[in-house]
Amino acid sequence: MNSIDFKGPLGMSIAAILVITVFICLVIANIASPLMMQSEAVSVSDTDALVAEYSTLVAADIAKFNGRSAFFKPIPIPRARPEPKDPVVYTPPPPPPPVETGPPPAPATYLGPPMIALIGDEAWFRGSGSGLDSVIRIKVGQEKEGIKLVSTEEPTRATVEYRRGEYEIDLFTYEEPFFEDEAPTLREPDFLEEVAPSV
Repeated sequence: MNSIDFKGPLGMSIAAILVITVFICLVIANIASPLMMQSEAVSVSDTDALVAEYSTLVAADIAKFNGRSAFFKPIPIPRARPEPKDPVVYTPPPPPPPVETGPPPAPATYLGPPMIALIGDEAWFRGSGSGLDSVIRIKVGQEKEGIKLVSTEEPTRATVEYRRGEYEIDLFTYEEPFFEDEAPTLREPDFLEEVAPSV
């Protein structure tokens, strides 16, 4: 055999056989190695040590992340609280004493029941009821339903006391304001026509 034969198909076949043989050996070695290796049992203490180391590394990573992040507020430093002072009790000022103004003043005008008749020393007033109660009869010096008759002046005037005031009441009014108005001016009638006298 010379070198020329190895450069042809024979050489390529031998090279392919060698590559396939090496590949098969590697595959067999990889498959058989787990079966040949003896499993070594891991002790519990080694597992605990690994878990503790892992927890330490995780805590360090979290601390680095929180420290570098701009979106987390720093942990506030607790400040010493001041000692509580005595509570201030608010006492409202006392209310002002009531001012005694006395009874209200009497009305300026008479506001009682209207007088309907005057007979001698007796005056009659219109009552709020019906029948006999529709008329209040009061003599001079008497008081009924808050009205006290002080005096009478026939034929139409009486003096009464009502609601702490004294009033003079007229049975009729004599006011005739239309007499004070000026008389209207007279106009000559328009329908009359002046005729010249005939000669």
